[in-house]
Amino acid sequence: MKKRSNILLSLFMVWAFLLLKDGIFAQTTNCNSENTFCITITLPSSSSDLVKFKMVAPSTVGWIAVGIGSSMIDSYMVMAWPTTTNTVAISQRIAYSYSVPTVTTSQSDITVDTSSGVSNGQFIVSFSRPAVVVNSTVTASTTAFIWGMQSSVRPEDNPSTMTISKHDSIGHITLSGGLSTYDKYIIAHGLVMFSTWGLVVPGAIFIARFARNSIPQAWFRLHWGIQLFLAAPLLVIGLLLAIGAGVKFNPGNTHEMLGVILIGLFFGQLTLGWIHHKLYDSSRKYIPWWTRLHWWWGRIIALLGFAQIALGLGEYNVGKTLVFLFYIWVIFINVSYIGLACLYYRKRKSEIKNLGRSDIVYTGVGPDDGEHLESLMTSSFQ
Repeated sequence: MKKRSNILLSLFMVWAFLLLKDGIFAQTTNCNSENTFCITITLPSSSSDLVKFKMVAPSTVGWIAVGIGSSMIDSYMVMAWPTTTNTVAISQRIAYSYSVPTVTTSQSDITVDTSSGVSNGQFIVSFSRPAVVVNSTVTASTTAFIWGMQSSVRPEDNPSTMTISKHDSIGHITLSGGLSTYDKYIIAHGLVMFSTWGLVVPGAIFIARFARNSIPQAWFRLHWGIQLFLAAPLLVIGLLLAIGAGVKFNPGNTHEMLGVILIGLFFGQLTLGWIHHKLYDSSRKYIPWWTRLHWWWGRIIALLGFAQIALGLGEYNVGKTLVFLFYIWVIFINVSYIGLACLYYRKRKSEIKNLGRSDIVYTGVGPDDGEHLESLMTSSFQ
């Protein structure tokens, strides 16, 4: 047990190191006092990386802006506003005086994410720029930013227009270099949910699928015990951590919507498992529909869980190393599952052909296995 605990602790430390290495701790979210305008800033870990910004305001906003520096004068900033077609007008500018900032000649510095625009009553702008551009450099130690907002008067659709109404709200952002409360909750949420969908749920499925032969008396208790007493509490904890971070459910956000759907599917799967257990008949000669539904429902949930983790990694703008390692893990899990399934199937078919029977329980029973099914699905393999 101590050895297993040390292995888990080592894995957690590697995960934390990768988070630090990829600069995820350099991200922070700041909102105005009314909580109507929020900016998320992700600093680069090196000069070759991108600075990432996300601004969220009501869809009725006039314009919003974020600038680099502690003062408007000489500040490189990005201004954005909704167009008449609900897309984004955005431009990089520099303020030489207390007047409308001048459009720079390097608009190609800005890359706007395709998810930007007006959705569900919000104006969302996600964009990035190189850490080093002409006359402006952002590093991992940059701490001073400013923001501005005009709450109602909107410019024309032309992003280079100089006819822009004065801001009616401004403020400063000072990054401390540490984790904000939001970061702490979201990172904890991510770790808990990865443990759930990336480790615990696949582990319970592997036990139900492949441990029937090695631990025929214990696999069932392990399977339902892990799902009920480990996966379910972790899901609730992960949800509470997201709520604690201040996340408000947005049905237009794919990650949040899929998360709610997955929680509902998971508890529905627990119900199906209970039904399967209560209605199990050791003398049955066919697999009932509710048992087959339980099998496939579980497989679908597992795959959706992987997709949910990927969406979460993208939502929080983690580094490429973590994304790469996650996809390697997903490939490993799926290849292992398919490989073991094929191995068990081939071995069982071979034993049936050569010996007329097999002690290997393969849950994907084929139509030609009917005469052997009753002897295979004994009470030992409930």
